Amino acid sequence: MVLLTAAILSGTAASEDPPPAAVPCLRCHGPAHLAEKPRVPSILGQDAKYLIHQIAAFQREFVPRGSGFTRLERKHPVMNAQAPKVDHKDVGIVAGYFSRQACVNARDLDGGPSVPPPKPLLATRCFLCHGAAGHSRHTFIPTLAGQRQGYLRTQLLSFRDTHWIDLTRPGQSRVHSMMTRQGAYLTDAQIDDLAAYFAAQPCR
Repeated sequence: MVLLTAAILSGTAASEDPPPAAVPCLRCHGPAHLAEKPRVPSILGQDAKYLIHQIAAFQREFVPRGSGFTRLERKHPVMNAQAPKVDHKDVGIVAGYFSRQACVNARDLDGGPSVPPPKPLLATRCFLCHGAAGHSRHTFIPTLAGQRQGYLRTQLLSFRDTHWIDLTRPGQSRVHSMMTRQGAYLTDAQIDDLAAYFAAQPCR
């Protein structure tokens, strides 16, 4: 584990000191701790505006409207407790810091097959928004390439299985006007194939 952590740190965007507001986030999302936390996504190198969007989604309290999914809504027992601690004036600073860090491949964190799995047919549909092989070129759309397989699987399941009423209940859920529709008819096997494929791609 020590060698793995050192290897990950050596590829991180060097000597930049984290701003005070980002320090609590590093306990889970920092490169030194990601290897110890297999369920935590890597946000290193993600687009800053995407990260701002996610932090805002975790900060706000969901207010039931009963009119369908018109924006991103996220519920997570840890993030809904931690995100509101980031002052609104610091959200952009935190997002900017993580966006400037070098990304880390899922294989380096969690291991994986030496030969990437074949591209699932459904992956081409994902490319329309998330970019070829999951390398996003669009603000507010995350890069999937190199993201952790277990995390990708959990998110796709959340998009598929979350119902409107679930957002008013404790626990974890996630909906999005586009992704909820895209995930609605995915099977467990298709979700597993997509998660494995994107996790095996290099993040850069």
